[in-house]
Amino acid sequence: MPSFFRCSITAAIALTLLSGCRKEEAKSDLGASAAVLSPAEKKKEEALIDRMYPLHARVTGVHLALRLQPDAEAPPVGWVRMGAWLRLKEGRKRGPQCRSGWMEVHPKGWICSGQGLEIRKQAPSGETKPQESESALPFDYYFVKEYLVPEFHRPPSRNEQRATSEFVAQVQKLKSVDADKARKAAEGQITIELPRPAVVRRFLDRGFYVAGVGFETRASRRFLRTVTGTFVKESHLELRRGSDFHGVELEGRSLPLAFAVRAGRPLLRRNKADGSIRFVEDPEAEVIARHSLIEGWEKREEIDGKPMHVLKDGHYLRGWFLAVVEAIKPPKRTRDDEPWVHVDLSEQTLVLYRGKTPLFATLVSTGLPDFKTPVGVFTMERKYRSEPMSALGPDAGDERYRIDDVPWTQYFHRSMALHGAFWHDRFGLPRSHGCVNLSPQDAQRVFSETWPTLPPGWHGVATRGTGFPASRVVVTE
Repeated sequence: MPSFFRCSITAAIALTLLSGCRKEEAKSDLGASAAVLSPAEKKKEEALIDRMYPLHARVTGVHLALRLQPDAEAPPVGWVRMGAWLRLKEGRKRGPQCRSGWMEVHPKGWICSGQGLEIRKQAPSGETKPQESESALPFDYYFVKEYLVPEFHRPPSRNEQRATSEFVAQVQKLKSVDADKARKAAEGQITIELPRPAVVRRFLDRGFYVAGVGFETRASRRFLRTVTGTFVKESHLELRRGSDFHGVELEGRSLPLAFAVRAGRPLLRRNKADGSIRFVEDPEAEVIARHSLIEGWEKREEIDGKPMHVLKDGHYLRGWFLAVVEAIKPPKRTRDDEPWVHVDLSEQTLVLYRGKTPLFATLVSTGLPDFKTPVGVFTMERKYRSEPMSALGPDAGDERYRIDDVPWTQYFHRSMALHGAFWHDRFGLPRSHGCVNLSPQDAQRVFSETWPTLPPGWHGVATRGTGFPASRVVVTE
């Protein structure tokens, strides 16, 4: 790979050829981690954006695609959601699939101005944040506790809710006789004795998860407002907060290191008179908690035909007790500033690197035996702050569509992704249907470092053919 001239300012400035950067050089870093700007550089960048993208647009549509070209059939370059703010150039390009005209978005892409935008010439004041927060869980996540829970287009009146309950009772009765017919009735495909209420968008099964952004009250009844603008009655839901586990920053540390994947007490070695060896728990040693970092790990060793871990204080642990994180070489032609990820399937670990330097290490959960995570060197294809997903593993229900807005999702090979998993705490053990599960905190940490970074206001970004760089994901066994 040829070396690239690195500008000391962000891609937004680089794309306008400031500081002598060539346009093709700037594009190579579009969406990469920006250098830390001095106050003068930051002011210069803001002035340039104000000049080139003078319009401000609030996204009023639920979920909008940004296109690579001013054409509805062009590949997506990114996605935005309701509540976000974008910067736009003045002027519009007409198109057969956008009568209102396409407008150019900072730092890249086009959006149809009539799809769900509120455009202003002045900078927004007051509340300008999108729906999702900056925390490890960008939304509040709720487990659906019952079957056939209605999701409403708006908070229903008491009469509408009563009619919905009567319809659900009729569907439940029908289900005991003809499950397929009951499903079709719930989905509105066929008509039964009582009509399906128009206020219902769909019915959710037990085990479904929904992502919420607040509550609304109507006639003393509280309804969760979901990220898609629908409503579910609070009494049908149970809040889920996710695991508190997080990995370790490696500044000042070196690899290898080890995590406990099971709880237990360290062992002492006993050499028997017949030459055999046995290991017994040390009653004076403290129990090692699951997911804890083992500071005194020394090496692996096979003893009397059994894989063991040797600790520096003379204790031992059985081979299945620990996951060991070891360094590997970067992929070929890795730049010194390039972030990339290594996933070790045999150890169920992940290491985030920049160039040759390991930055962060943690435990993950990859695919179960029948859903193996693929091995190879891949590149990030799409990144989303959150993304609806299905077939996530036994902890997330069955094969049907299960979870709204899985946080910090990064697709690296077809439907395989790195993502946060708030529905289980078994990191360090295989648990998924092929994806790489991380705790919410760890998923956010990795997401924040990998290329491309999300431009301001964007919910998701694509890399294929867009000019955005893509971090590599190395998966080994």
